[in-house]
Amino acid sequence: MLDNISPLTKRDEVNISNGELCDLDVSIARYILPRLKEFRQRTTRVPDNCLNMQEWAGILDKMIYSFDRIANGTEENTPEYKAYVKALLNNEQDIAYEMQQAHNSVRPIQEGLDLFHKYYRNLWW
Repeated sequence: MLDNISPLTKRDEVNISNGELCDLDVSIARYILPRLKEFRQRTTRVPDNCLNMQEWAGILDKMIYSFDRIANGTEENTPEYKAYVKALLNNEQDIAYEMQQAHNSVRPIQEGLDLFHKYYRNLWW
C-alpha cells in the first residue's frame, strides 16, 4: 500500500533550507493543503464517527480553510488582528479587548487545525 514511501536511513541526505525551517508551520501547510484538497475530492468513505459524507466534507472543508490561511500568509490578516498588533506596537495599556477580538478572528483557523488533529488517522480510504 505504501511501497513507494521509504523511511529515511542514515545514508539519506536531507537538504532543508533555513527559510523552510524559519516558518515550518507555513512550509508544512503548503505541503498538506493541495493533498488535503485532492483527498476531499476523491474520498468516498467517512470516519466511523461521522454521520454521512456531507458532514465529513464539511469537516474537511474546515481543515482546508485553516491550511489555506496558514499556507498563504493570511492567517492573521484580519482587521481585528491588525488592531491588536497596532495596539501592541503603540504600547497601549489596555489591550484586552483587541486581544480578545484578535483571538476570535483566528478561532476558525484553530478549529480546522483541531479537526485535523482529531481526524488525522482517518485521512485514508
